[in-house]
Amino acid sequence: MKKVERDNYIFNKKCLLMLLYLYYINDVDFDAITLRSFGFHFDPTCNFKVIIKSKKEHIHKYVVHIFDSLRRVNFEELDIMGNVNIIKLRSLKSMDFYLPESSLNVYFDEMNLYAIGFIEGKRIEYKLDSDENALFKDELLYRLNRESEKKHPEDSFIHWLLKFYTSTLKNTLVLGAGINCDYGAKDWKGLIDTLSQHFYKNDLSMVEEIKHYAGNELFVTGKIFKSNGFDIYESLHDELYLFKEAKSFNDPDSTLYNCVNYIQNHKNINVITYNYDTNLEYLLKKRGLRYTTVYDDNSFCTKVSDVTIFHVHGLLPFDKFNEKKFTDSLIFNESEYFYLYNNPYSWNISKQMNDFTFNVCMFIGISLTDPNMKRLLELSTNYLKFNFIVMKKEKGYNNETYRDVTNYFFTYDLITIWVDEYEDIGRWLDSI
Repeated sequence: MKKVERDNYIFNKKCLLMLLYLYYINDVDFDAITLRSFGFHFDPTCNFKVIIKSKKEHIHKYVVHIFDSLRRVNFEELDIMGNVNIIKLRSLKSMDFYLPESSLNVYFDEMNLYAIGFIEGKRIEYKLDSDENALFKDELLYRLNRESEKKHPEDSFIHWLLKFYTSTLKNTLVLGAGINCDYGAKDWKGLIDTLSQHFYKNDLSMVEEIKHYAGNELFVTGKIFKSNGFDIYESLHDELYLFKEAKSFNDPDSTLYNCVNYIQNHKNINVITYNYDTNLEYLLKKRGLRYTTVYDDNSFCTKVSDVTIFHVHGLLPFDKFNEKKFTDSLIFNESEYFYLYNNPYSWNISKQMNDFTFNVCMFIGISLTDPNMKRLLELSTNYLKFNFIVMKKEKGYNNETYRDVTNYFFTYDLITIWVDEYEDIGRWLDSI
C-alpha cells in the first residue's frame, strides 16, 4: 500500500473508531450494531453503512460519508435523517459548525473531535479536546479509552469494542510463546538463550561475539546451530516439555487454562499458534473437547471438531523429536523462515492472512517483534474491523510507554488490552 493510501486508510480507521465510540457513550448496545460495506452504487461518497436494532426492535440504517476536507461538502444537502457525515479538518479552532436538523456531523482534526446531531433520534453534542501540551496526533484510541474509564469504570470502551467484534465475527485465538510463561516455560527469547548456553557450553562471551557478527534477529541462532552440526531437536524438545512447573496445568488462573475455557464457551473457533508444543491439545483432551491439529499441508480439518489448531511454525509433540514428519514441519532457522515468508501461497501464510483479515483475532502471549508478522498484519487490511492484542505491563515502566505502544499497534489494526498480571487475561476472556 502506498504511503498516501496508507495514511488515508489509518484515517478511515480512526473515523470508524470515533463513530463506535459515539454509539458507546450514547448507550447503544454492542449487540445491536451491524456494519456493512456493500450496496452503495447510488452514492459514491458513501464509505459504509451502520444498521442498528433499536431498543423498541426497530431497524435503523445509517449511511456514513467520510470527507477529507470541507471542499464539496454541502451540509444542507447532507442533512438527511440517517446520514453520518465525518469531516477531516486541519483544525477545529475558530470553526463555525453547521447545526444539523436530522443528520449527525462529526468534525475531526486527528487530535480534537466535535460531534453534533442525532443518534437514534436523540440530539447529541460531544467534544473531545486535546491537552494543550499534546505533541502527537495519534493518541485517539488511548484518549478515548481513558475518557470512557472516567465515565464507565465498570465497562471501558475497549471492553465494549471487544464484545462487539467477538459477538459479530468468527473468532481466532492467536497464541505465542508467552502463553506458557506462567507455567514456568520460557518465552522465545528465553528459549533461544537457553539453547545457546547448551550449544556454547555456557560460554556467554562467545554468545555475544557470535551475535556481533550474525545479528540477534529471530531464527538467526537456529541457523547457527544447524550450520555447526548441533542436533537441535532433542534440546528443543526438552525445553518445551521438561521445564520445572511454576504452576500446574490444572491451575484455573493460568493463561492457557483460561484460553481453553474460552474455547469451551465459543465452539468452532480457530487457533493459530506459533508454538511447537502440544500443551493446548493436552488441556483440550482433558476436558473432552474435540480438536483437529494442522501442522503441515497433509493435515485436514473435520466438521466434528470444537476447535481447529493451526501450528503455522510446525509441531513437535512430546517424545517425538526423532520423527521426521514432525521435525520437517518446524520453522526454526533463518532458511526455513525465509522460505516460508517468501511463499505467500503456502497454507501457513494464507491461513494467517485470511484470519487476520476476516476474523476477529485475539493475540495472546505474543510480543509482536517479528517483522514478518507485522508485514502480514499490514497487508491484511479491513477497514471495518479491528483485532486485539493482550500485553502485560512491566513494573516501573513509564505510562507514556503504554500510550505510545497502543498508538503504534493501532497502525496495524490492533486494539491493545493492557493487563497488570497474567491472571487478568482470564477475566477479560470470561467477560466475553
